[in-house]
Amino acid sequence: MSEEAPKKSIFKVILEASALGINFVLCVIIGAILGYLIDNFINTFPIFSLIFLTAGFVAGVREIHKFVRKVNREDGQRNNQENK
Repeated sequence: MSEEAPKKSIFKVILEASALGINFVLCVIIGAILGYLIDNFINTFPIFSLIFLTAGFVAGVREIHKFVRKVNREDGQRNNQENK
């Protein structure tokens, strides 16, 4: 029965990681669309598109960083519990 808990956590991590990839792509796409719409409204084409595209990319990277920190923290706690 102790083998089932790690399997569930592995599947949970895989599910979260795949959702993370979708989240990253959506951040970039939403940033690009918002920038394009603002540029279209103000007639300053590349400026806001690039700014919001970069902001979407940074938001996506930030989400990946948060996920990696969370997984490392959980893994460290699991290792500490196994060592006791």
